[in-house]
Amino acid sequence: MSYGGTLGENEAYDQAVNLILKERRYDDAIPEFQSFIKTFPNSIYIANAHYWLGQLLFNKAKYDEAKVHFDKVIRSFPDSNKRSDALLKQGTVYQKLDNNSEAKKLFEQVISEYPDSNAAGLAKSRLTSLN
Repeated sequence: MSYGGTLGENEAYDQAVNLILKERRYDDAIPEFQSFIKTFPNSIYIANAHYWLGQLLFNKAKYDEAKVHFDKVIRSFPDSNKRSDALLKQGTVYQKLDNNSEAKKLFEQVISEYPDSNAAGLAKSRLTSLN
């Protein structure tokens, strides 16, 4: 879907998020987020859009595609509130791809950089399952 200038940045983001949170139309949300990222590359919501798209692709077992979006959040948006979750999810992607050494590094990074976060608690349990 292309916004063609009809929706503003806030409306476009809200519409995409609502497909997930309110309507549970996950397959429809994927092109919405892809279009949002393309249309509003400098948005204040761009890190969140990459995170959500990564999550949607992960849920469809499109791990290589999901990895790209989680990596974007991790590398390009160090101050994003989604970064700890992106690190955790990226570790889970690597776990699904049978790369446990990379998964372990990411889980340890979550714990060291975000020790009091929910993501750190989940990373600890995932680390235990790797050993």
